[in-house]
Amino acid sequence: MKRQSAWEAWKLLVLSLSKGIGAFLLAVIGLAVGVAASAVIIGLPLLAFVLIVCRRMLESEHGMTSAWLGGRAPIGGQPPEDGGTSRGQRGLKRLLSVFADSRSYRGVVYCLLQLPAGAVCFALALAVPLAALAVLLSPAARIIVMDRFGYELFADGWLFESMSLAFGFTPYELSWLAGGFGLLLVLLVPAAVRMLGRFYAAWIDGIAGTEAATVSAGIPAVRERPDKAHAEQANLPEDPGADPSPLKLELERLEHRLAPDAPRS
Repeated sequence: MKRQSAWEAWKLLVLSLSKGIGAFLLAVIGLAVGVAASAVIIGLPLLAFVLIVCRRMLESEHGMTSAWLGGRAPIGGQPPEDGGTSRGQRGLKRLLSVFADSRSYRGVVYCLLQLPAGAVCFALALAVPLAALAVLLSPAARIIVMDRFGYELFADGWLFESMSLAFGFTPYELSWLAGGFGLLLVLLVPAAVRMLGRFYAAWIDGIAGTEAATVSAGIPAVRERPDKAHAEQANLPEDPGADPSPLKLELERLEHRLAPDAPRS
């Protein structure tokens, strides 16, 4: 398994806010209009369409987080579908069958809760590296503040005062000590971002549920049919009561003709 990329995790966290805004607006406006128009015929297909879009958004995000956790590239294209919401289905009856699919309502929950979750993930994705960089630049910040405002950053505060009294550090030395600690934080930023990415992936996985794992990944659904077809073509296991195929009969006749004691024609 490839190592989980901190950069990919950071992109997932940063883009989660924009996805949350779009998903929230879609769910609220679509459900409001669909419920209001449910008195007429067009309301129910509109609600079904909103449920389908919400479910596909959840499956797409779940596929991306699952691909990142597995250390592989996200699978392109639309996820495979089944049931009453496949692309080839037509008609109002089949369109309304999405109301019986629990994944549709999971998609609505995702669209409604992704906005606050995306805001938290977006804030943490920016705050973690920026805070580490700010601590790293403590010596430069001390010089700038001292020259421009005449204020000593590392002279006030119980922490700096305690360290000055205990170890005799000057504000200049404390600034470089803070900068060294900031360097350590910068080195730990990728691990912190990957940890945040795992929390985000766990959140998406909890909303999607176990039934969406094969749908979002798309691997078992693609491989199941060729394996089944190959097993049918190979006729394994062989049925003892089945009629012999013409190819098998022809092979038996050929073996009989090639046998040493077979009569020559």
